[in-house]
Amino acid sequence: MIKLLLFPAAILICMMSSCSSPEPNKTMSAEEMKVRQVILNLFQAMYDGDSSAIRPLFDDSPLLYTIYERNDSTFKVEGGLNQFLQSVGTPHQVKWIEKSWDYKISIDGGLAQAWCQYAFFAGERFSHCGVDAFQLVKSPQGWRIFTLADTRRKDGCLFPTGKFFEPE
Repeated sequence: MIKLLLFPAAILICMMSSCSSPEPNKTMSAEEMKVRQVILNLFQAMYDGDSSAIRPLFDDSPLLYTIYERNDSTFKVEGGLNQFLQSVGTPHQVKWIEKSWDYKISIDGGLAQAWCQYAFFAGERFSHCGVDAFQLVKSPQGWRIFTLADTRRKDGCLFPTGKFFEPE
């Protein structure tokens, strides 16, 4: 009798845990690839120091935020697109390299949301890591970023061992 009760319980536990086969790797749709390309174009323009290539990637009045933690408190800092463009376009001695991976993109009609892990380097020097969260709207010119939020930290950064985007 105990064996009869244990067998269904074991199957149920197995189904709810790692015994079930993992979801197959999802391939990106054409629209998801377009959304991702906007983000990759942003990172490439940052690497190139080309603020004029960044402006058309954003909607007219985008919101930019950085979220960080210090002393067990979370802070949100709002930035503006003009400030970001000036920062990117001002000559700097080293390339800004934002390596990104683990993209999660969702689309519903004209709204897209993208989330990716990143690590930021000033030249060869590691600066910080975190998550980039984008919201995009589909315009007649294509997908445009209307909100960009990122987290930043120096500790607990995990770097990919497989493929990731790195500007060229």
